[in-house]
Order: sequence, then structure tokens, then C-alpha cells
Amino acid sequence: MFLETTLPNGLKIIGEHNPEALSVAMGFLARAGSRDEPLELNGVSHFLEHMLFKGSETLSAQQINHQFDALGANYNAFTSEEVTVYHAAVLKEHAPDLQHLLTELLKPAFRKEDFEMEKNVILEEIQMYQDDPISRLFDAAREQFWGSHPLGRNVLGSLESVGNLQVEAMQQHFHAFYAPNNLIFAVTGAFDWNQVVSQLAQETAEWTPSQVERAHPDFQPVFSEKRLKEKQLNRTSMALMAPGLAATNPNRIAMNVLVEVLGGDNSRLHWALVHPGLADEASLSHVDGDGIGYLEGFLSASPRKAKKALEVFHQVLQEARSQGITETELARARNKLALQSALRFETPYNRLFHLGLEFLYTERYLSTEEAVQAILNVTLPEVQALLDQGMFERFSLTLQGP
Repeated sequence: MFLETTLPNGLKIIGEHNPEALSVAMGFLARAGSRDEPLELNGVSHFLEHMLFKGSETLSAQQINHQFDALGANYNAFTSEEVTVYHAAVLKEHAPDLQHLLTELLKPAFRKEDFEMEKNVILEEIQMYQDDPISRLFDAAREQFWGSHPLGRNVLGSLESVGNLQVEAMQQHFHAFYAPNNLIFAVTGAFDWNQVVSQLAQETAEWTPSQVERAHPDFQPVFSEKRLKEKQLNRTSMALMAPGLAATNPNRIAMNVLVEVLGGDNSRLHWALVHPGLADEASLSHVDGDGIGYLEGFLSASPRKAKKALEVFHQVLQEARSQGITETELARARNKLALQSALRFETPYNRLFHLGLEFLYTERYLSTEEAVQAILNVTLPEVQALLDQGMFERFSLTLQGP
């Protein structure tokens, strides 16, 4: 059963009730990510995610974490380019206590000493990712492909932007983007809907709405080649990027099935590149987002085989457009993705993410059965229409290696 209401302060509450469940999952979704940051504040959304676990005016960081543990909660948070999510799951009898604790997270104290301590943690995290070759590759690839578009910014920020960040600027960003009308509270599993709504209404009564607008600047993809010469590596890695489909595009599910055929496990790219030993990795994926999406390819090969591997990568995609894909390939990809969705969405905790993110992007409710059926309903003409659009013909290319 799907439930929905909006509090007077603009906070949207959505729920999927399953009285047979033994657990309940809930969380806040903020429509705030790295694409919403001014360049000088790059990384503030991810930093904020850390700071919300550092305590409120009434609870310290240690008390918050101990209370989560006392409930036996599975809990965490994540930040992306477009959304920050605070989520947890407990046995159903602990639902009111978990809800209170999650709401308390969104009342951060912003203590100066906590801010400076956590800044050092994040600076270390940035350096750790800079030591990882694949992270360096995709940071460079996204920056090149997106150009000045805010989606090209690193979610973690840079050593400079995070190092210069002041707590006052973070507080201003928090109040601007964590307004109740820019949040969704989602709950799945076994819960009392009236209790959820009344408790949230009481505990967020002082939250005030504000004008929150996400910028959607024009985007012109940069189709060019960039080389990262790193002599210490013994592999050539390649990141390829191209425009894709937005989360609200009716063809996005067909696109997901298509890229599974082309670049998933046991795909055309696998059999053309990995199976014969031309590459040790070859993949293609699709990411849909707010008003825009993108294709992301990856190749890893020995330096002497890299050029040939890249040629075969493009050849596989060109042949798919000119010759199409078979009904057998389509059925295999549909069945695989449908099963993955069924397995992933059957528990309240996993349903939380699908319910919340689907609603955040599309303002639609999609049950597990509907999500699975939508995949199984994808047809060959739908997939061919995507191939005919020429979306797989031009890619931005970033190479890394000796």
C-alpha cells in the first residue's frame, strides 16, 4: 500500500506499507548534491553528510551513534551529484525511536571543533581517492566531458575547496537546501502511518520552507581526447562518456536493458574484448539523472593492445546499430535485470531507496511488481529506436597509462 502526504511546512512524507514485514526502514532524502554547490563550496554537500552525524544541540556524535547501535539499527548516509540520503532500518517495534533519531540528525549543532576535526577526515579521504588510478581517471573524464556544467564537479570536492570551507558557509548552505520543502521522508515495511505523520509534524514544526531551485544550465558535451600519462602503471585504462537519458524519460528502462546487452556481464563487449584476451575489463553503463543522463564506458588493456581494444569497442556499438540486437539477447537482458530488481527490492531496506529515489525524480510510485514488469515489457523496436538515435557513435575519451 502506497501512502503520501505533505506537512504544512512542505515536508513530503511517502510510505510503502507491508504489514507482513518484521522490519521498518526510513530515511530523509535531500535534493542536494555536488551539482547544487557554488564552485568555491565544492564538496560542501558531502561534508554536510558527515557533519550531521556529529551531533545536535541535545546529542553528541557519540550519543547519536550509540543510540543507533542500541536500536540494533543498520544506518548510513551517502551523497551523490544530485541527492543526499540518510537511511536506517530496525525491527518494527523500534520504529518511533528510529524516526526520532533520524529527525535529530537534521538538527545539527555545527560545533566548530567538530567541523575542524571532520575537515581533516575529508581531506584524508580526498587524498586516498587521488591515490587510486581509476578514481583519477574518472575524475578527469567527467571534468573533460561536462566542461563547465556543475555535474562535472567532484562530489568530495578538492583539497583547496574543502580546505578553505568555513563553518558559517556550510550553515548557510544547509539552511538553503535542507528546507523541508526540499526534503522527502520515506518509510517502508511495517509501520503505523498515523504515528509516523503525527510524530514528524510535531518534531519538525519549527522547520520553515524556503525558495529552493536547482539550476539546469545548457549542456554541450565535449567530445575530445585526453591523456593521463602515468608511467608507474602497467595497464592502459580508458573512460568513455556520452549523453544519455534523464530519469523522467519514458525510454530510460529500455536504455538500461540495451546497455546490459551491450556492456553488462556476459555482454557483446565482454565476448568481443574480454573473452579473446584483448582487454581484462570492458563495460558500458547508463546513469539517468535530473533533467539529464549519461553513458559511461570503461576499458582496461595492456598498452600494446589498447588501440585495438578501443577499435573493437566502437565496432561492437556500430554493429549493434547497423544490425540490431536479437530477441534472444533482449530476453536474456530483460530476465537478468528483472530478477536483479526483484531480489533487490524485496526487503523494506532496499525498497526504501527505490521508493524514495523514484519519487524524488519522477514523483511517481512504482511497486516492485511494476518495476519488474516494466523491464519485462521492453520491446525490440524500443531498443532499436534508441540505437537509431546515434547515441553510441560519439564518445569523449580519457586514457590513462604508461
